[in-house]
Amino acid sequence: MNPAANKIQMAAPSKFKALFPILFDLIVPVIGYYILHQLGIGDVVALTVSGMAAGASTTVQTIRRRRLDGVGMLVVIEIVFSIALLFWTNDPRVFLIKPSFYVAVAAIYAWVTCFTGRPFTFDASKPMATKGDPIRTAAYERAWERSERFRRGEKWMTAGWGIALMAEAILRIVVVYRIPGHEVGRALTLSQIPAIVIFVLAILFTRWCLGPLKKIVDGYCEEIIGEQKR
Repeated sequence: MNPAANKIQMAAPSKFKALFPILFDLIVPVIGYYILHQLGIGDVVALTVSGMAAGASTTVQTIRRRRLDGVGMLVVIEIVFSIALLFWTNDPRVFLIKPSFYVAVAAIYAWVTCFTGRPFTFDASKPMATKGDPIRTAAYERAWERSERFRRGEKWMTAGWGIALMAEAILRIVVVYRIPGHEVGRALTLSQIPAIVIFVLAILFTRWCLGPLKKIVDGYCEEIIGEQKR
């Protein structure tokens, strides 16, 4: 078989695997709510249970790694907060907009990393950009240390993701409160649309940013290989 075809076949599952947790977290709350609602469970409880189930993928990854990272901690906080809300309000719309608060926090965190230390996308994309290759990993680190253009590109990409996340958080609230309060199922379904659209746009933006950054890393790979041959 053509080696290029092999690479495509290997890349497709890996890309789907990376996207699966995001798709899972978008789809599960909707399906879970409708199933529980059909079973006669109230809107508030149905939204709480289905929303908590959406964090299952992150929970599984946290257990596999045997350590609680920032994302895992956020899921734990969300579960505790969801349970607390059950005793505080009976308004389903509060549960529908709950994800907006976490997304907004993520957006602010992304912006902060643009000015303190390394930007969020630098560490997040490192495993995919280097694929465990020691030379490429060294080149990736060297690009950050020596290339102002690389650092600027990473910061712009992180800032872009921050804007996308904040836009999704705001649009979710707008959608939920523009739909009558009794139409919970419709509000839940439509509130996911901004996340899907913005996620697609953010991916396209990322691909556009990565082109020049990849060339910089490639250049440092050649430099490191040349140094090793001497």
